[in-house]
Amino acid sequence: MAHIFISHSSRDREFVVDQLKPALEAHDFTAWCSSTDLKSAANWEQQIRAALASSDWFIVVLSPDAQRSEWVQAETHWALENLSGRVIPVMVRNCRPIDLHLRLGTLQFVNFQIDFQMAMRELLALLQIHPDDAIIRGGLLTAADGSEPTTLVLQSHQVSLLIRIVRPSAPEYQDHLQVHNSATIGRSPQAHLQIDDRCVSRRHARIDVVTVNEGAYVTVMDLGSANGTFLNGELLQTPRRIVKGDTLALGNCELQILDIA
Repeated sequence: MAHIFISHSSRDREFVVDQLKPALEAHDFTAWCSSTDLKSAANWEQQIRAALASSDWFIVVLSPDAQRSEWVQAETHWALENLSGRVIPVMVRNCRPIDLHLRLGTLQFVNFQIDFQMAMRELLALLQIHPDDAIIRGGLLTAADGSEPTTLVLQSHQVSLLIRIVRPSAPEYQDHLQVHNSATIGRSPQAHLQIDDRCVSRRHARIDVVTVNEGAYVTVMDLGSANGTFLNGELLQTPRRIVKGDTLALGNCELQILDIA
């Protein structure tokens, strides 16, 4: 299985060692990070270089501390030069990716600030593991009351969205979007919900079903579209939960969520 180099600040060690690394290794990835895999202090720089050179993927953990780390900056620069298309930023604490490296601003990051399960599912998809096969053994969700953490398990789940599509100078209509774990919205004929609007990108946004234990909810995220995706008038920067009555704006179109079943 693929080797993954995880670049992170020492202040993000707990997230990497206790959550991210075990979750990746549960899916048979070899995940390397300096917090656990440096064998000695004598030749640590050579060990880091060797780990980078043997990596198939590079994950950089984004946080204000990572932005200030010279080693995270150096590792990220190396990865962008040598692992093009295989660099995945993951956000654990809010910051601007371009403040770490200018080219990170062109990459879609995975947001771990909201929901570990949803973010891990997206990360595994980027690593080319189908979400239907994903079981997050390393991801732990701590209850608000301080009770024992609950292991998050991704399950296959399907929902149906009844959507009213409103376009300028065109009759409005309704459509059912069947979402089996995830579905794309865009101008492409391959999109699960195709929108005929030149201001809508070919792959504009994605709907995801997030399953936690016995429950499930629906989220939407922008896929790096040219004109952005808006939820109830607010530009999406990260995945957001959607409910009945919400309105999505893509290009010149409004998508009104009439029902979720």
